[in-house]
Amino acid sequence: MLAGWIARRGVTPVPSLAEIAWIHLVALGWVSVAALSILLHALPNFIDVERWRCEPLARVALAVAAAAIAALVGAFLFAPHALAGVAAVLALALAVYLLTAWWTLGPALHAPDRIARAVARAFAVLFGVFAIVVVLGVLLAAMLSGSAVPLWVARLPSAHATLALFGWLTLLVYGVSARTLRPITGVRAQRPWMHAVYGSATLLGAPVLALGAALIVPAVEWIGGALLAAGALGYALDVGESLRRATVPHRPPQAFVAAGVVWLLVALVLGAGTLRGAAWQSAFGFVLLMGWIGAMVNAHMLHIGVRLIATIYRGDEDETRPQALLDARASWSAFVCAQAAVLVLALGLLGAGEAFRLAGAILGFLGWIATIVALAGATRTARLGAGV
Repeated sequence: MLAGWIARRGVTPVPSLAEIAWIHLVALGWVSVAALSILLHALPNFIDVERWRCEPLARVALAVAAAAIAALVGAFLFAPHALAGVAAVLALALAVYLLTAWWTLGPALHAPDRIARAVARAFAVLFGVFAIVVVLGVLLAAMLSGSAVPLWVARLPSAHATLALFGWLTLLVYGVSARTLRPITGVRAQRPWMHAVYGSATLLGAPVLALGAALIVPAVEWIGGALLAAGALGYALDVGESLRRATVPHRPPQAFVAAGVVWLLVALVLGAGTLRGAAWQSAFGFVLLMGWIGAMVNAHMLHIGVRLIATIYRGDEDETRPQALLDARASWSAFVCAQAAVLVLALGLLGAGEAFRLAGAILGFLGWIATIVALAGATRTARLGAGV
């Protein structure tokens, strides 16, 4: 709905506060809250520890963070002078969550299992990057609210966005999918070492690109972009092989994964054009957020999320059977609408006009409704089967 409102108002070369509100609504309010919520359940399993340390505190902190994100979006739209205070509350809540996360990772960093140690190190670094993103966000919020900040803070927007999109969200998808693609496809990764390669390339490329953007040094930006492209290509090859050999008959999540990888590669082309001076920045950010990251979130909601529903209500941990709970028509409608929305709205941002942007927003809204219908139907079916 916010995207449709922005489409009617018009998109500017320099992102307006409304556009920045939309970006944070998606990146923080949808993707990050979903990821941090799921990690409360999944992270201990990923690193073979018994439980999340101080989980009740982490849950309260996440609830406060979610409320603060809603307030942040409202402040961008209606009360920019309040941005600094709201951002400070959000940062504090996320700091509490991250401290409990690092405490949970502690035992796994010294575990005898090599894979558990590697996964724990990766998440420790990932949470560290997220902490840096949050700190930069607080500084920028203070600037936008009219507070006195150093002059160099004005150079941070691109660095903040780069670290958020690649250093936090993209690396988060890489890390989580290393453990979740097997249940989604039914196939073990054929080249486990590839994860270290594309993860390392992205972990190095994100800060290099951010530094180049902050210092306005094109050569450094291109080096960072090349590293990110190498990481994305490695990920695409690795995931493409798993999808080609998939045995799980639950296809909509696999389709979302495939679409997400395609949109990631499209975003890289748009990013390269942006570095060359083309006015593709808005389309690049949109495709990266909704085409790449959004598709991967939907894939996990329609498979991993439904597995959790089955486990909660039926004690059924068979990872090949989520499709038994889902309405195929709703799942495929969600897929078709979501991909059409990304395509049409991206074309609108590339110059096709307001009608395309508005149509894309409407298609995205319909796709989200279809996703809700699919998940609500799965929950209802699971509850009825369990006699709840």
